[in-house]
Amino acid sequence: MTSAMFPDQSSTFNMSEESSLVAAAPDTDAAPELLYKVQSSDGKEFKVSELAIQQSETLGRLIETMEYTAEDVETKPPIPLENISGDTLDLVFKWCEHHKGEPIPVDDGSVNVVISEFDKKLMDIDNMKLFHLMCAADYLSIKQLLNVSAKKVADMTKGKTPEELRKFLEIPTDEEDEAAQRAAVAEQEAAARRAAGEGPSGDAGEGSKNAST
Repeated sequence: MTSAMFPDQSSTFNMSEESSLVAAAPDTDAAPELLYKVQSSDGKEFKVSELAIQQSETLGRLIETMEYTAEDVETKPPIPLENISGDTLDLVFKWCEHHKGEPIPVDDGSVNVVISEFDKKLMDIDNMKLFHLMCAADYLSIKQLLNVSAKKVADMTKGKTPEELRKFLEIPTDEEDEAAQRAAVAEQEAAARRAAGEGPSGDAGEGSKNAST
């Protein structure tokens, strides 16, 4: 009578414990995350998750154009980005992986841009790298990255004079640009003379003099 009214508590506990263990067991049948290969202008190759790549409209279109599928993504060549360096892409994809799955902001001007702590640390770089990051976000159409990088640049350049902006963006003056061009031309001429066997002053080298005598 007593055992019928009050079942074995240890048995009940064991059954519940077993059920919870089964429920907590990992799903071993889950499909592995799809990774796409992307190559920078200087030949660096990156593997980027499908969810992270969804932050970029440009990469999404390139994947469609190159007809990537889940079945052949491993054998397909990497997606080439010939105008973005490896250092810049490294920052871009770190941002995309951190923010993967987040909603894409709309382009109606109503977004209040807030720079997160992660984004602040990511963008704690020199001015030119920050400028390249912003340009890459624009080219790849990564709207939120463009929003936060543009806000960072705007905050840093607020109230600066044209001369201060030139220095901030590391834009050479006309004189500096002309000097760089003259140096490049001089180097090309020197290389041409060396290839022709001439001396640094333009005179024939020792080999040419010996040959003429």
